Amino acid sequence: MKKSLLIFSVMLISIFTFGQNVKLVVPVVKTGETQIYVEDDNDVVIDSIIVSISSDDAEQENDEMDTLMDDDIDAGWEGADGDANILTAGLRFQNITIPHGATIDSAFIVITSHEPKTVEDVAKLTIYADAANNAPSFTMDSLLSDRTATAASVKWEVAETWGLWSNHQSPDVKNIVQEIIDRSGWTLGNSIAFIIKGENQGVTEFENAREWESFENIADPEEGGDGANHAERVPKLVIYYTAPNYTLVVPIVKTGETQIYVEDDNDVVIDSIIVSISTDDAEQENDEMDTLIDDDIDAGWEGADGNANILTAGLRFQSVTIPKGAIIETAYIEVTSHEPKTVEDVAKLTISAEATDNAATFTMENLITARTKTTASVKWDVAETWGLWTTQNSPELKSIVQEIVSRSGWVSGNAIAFIVNSENQGVTEFENAREWESFENIADPEEGGDGANHAERVPKLYVTFTFVTDVQEFTKQTLAQVKIYPNPAKSTVNVKLNQEGMATATIYNQLGMMVNQVVLSDTKGTIDVQDLPMGLYYLQINQNGQVTSQKLIIE
Repeated sequence: MKKSLLIFSVMLISIFTFGQNVKLVVPVVKTGETQIYVEDDNDVVIDSIIVSISSDDAEQENDEMDTLMDDDIDAGWEGADGDANILTAGLRFQNITIPHGATIDSAFIVITSHEPKTVEDVAKLTIYADAANNAPSFTMDSLLSDRTATAASVKWEVAETWGLWSNHQSPDVKNIVQEIIDRSGWTLGNSIAFIIKGENQGVTEFENAREWESFENIADPEEGGDGANHAERVPKLVIYYTAPNYTLVVPIVKTGETQIYVEDDNDVVIDSIIVSISTDDAEQENDEMDTLIDDDIDAGWEGADGNANILTAGLRFQSVTIPKGAIIETAYIEVTSHEPKTVEDVAKLTISAEATDNAATFTMENLITARTKTTASVKWDVAETWGLWTTQNSPELKSIVQEIVSRSGWVSGNAIAFIVNSENQGVTEFENAREWESFENIADPEEGGDGANHAERVPKLYVTFTFVTDVQEFTKQTLAQVKIYPNPAKSTVNVKLNQEGMATATIYNQLGMMVNQVVLSDTKGTIDVQDLPMGLYYLQINQNGQVTSQKLIIE
């Protein structure tokens, strides 16, 4: 088997829908880069090139790892007399954006053959996955076969003809994916590593192993190639799943630590303790920042005669793993009261968020009120009794969260900073400000406490959302001009392609739901749309690994 080194630029394709199958397509992606050298016929280096590489596809021969930088991946059996090799392949797919609790409807691995094979080249394979919450990348120091296997596995007996660079897919591996997604430690965006193991098929004149294109499938510069990668040949994982409403709970988290000192009655230091702190909850009094390390956060109005203070609170939540464009069903902030309040202590608050893609933490140098606010805001008149350490919820904040996750620069995992503004309520005998526990809600050692934090009292953001179609696919290549006519259409739509090869045409409605899908052969085809209601749709054509989308109007 000829070995060469390859290049690839990251491609990520994903579609989110709700109400039926969600389609997720995840290719093996770049994990690093290396320099390769081009030599002349006399082995003299005449050029060099930096190429992207991935350690997320790998190959094992018997009990030994092969190089992680190869232009193909093999699996199956090489059974020549005196030269027997069991070949095992590893394929790891990152950023599987499927929520815990989803139902996997079908899943399969798509590969592109590296060389032709005949029906006699039968490869008897078994597919399973690494039984891990978040599978790590492959290394030369650890065998693929040493990874703990999932209980679920699938037999794959490959006995059909493979052409050169022809596309093939594994059997349905939904039970394997379901087992991983159902693990208690699974989190949206984790990785799944599949192991495809060959078996001893005995001495044979055929090379039963099957070979497919790896991430590094470039045209080797030493053989006159330009180092260009074929993104459409990279192994991909395709998953169809049904997503439930997904509720995300995000607490204020630690951003640092500090040392505090314990003093006796004579102000002599007798002990010290290291405690966790966070700059993600903050308080501003009038036009001045308060300390970022406090056991409570205040918001509202202190209106004593001659001592009036408007208090503003800031609450920043990190790692908000909501996909861009998701539909926010409900959102609220949960706080725990720091001291009792009566119904007379009315706090008139307005909640907004910082209008940014990824909010920064708070600092003593910048006022909370100086941040640019979202257009969406919510009034919160707090006029009920609060007990000591009782849990309280803000009003519905979905309009604010929706504005943030719909921003063009929003990325799942970014941070949202909420701003709780107060107003001047006039002179009053009541302390209208409301106080809730901060991240640093420890029992103060100087007051006899043990310095222990109460995690259950930390402010938390609750968001329930559903997935919707982005109606976009991101790829290095797009199809040449595709003609669709008539448009607007009433009963049928004709599609004319500018290149040969089977294509898939998929129609989505404005909610991102797939409403029709047909396979087109050769360079043209017809789609029946007479049963579709009038309105705007999106027609997506996928051919030879290239994609294009156009608007389609049904009248």
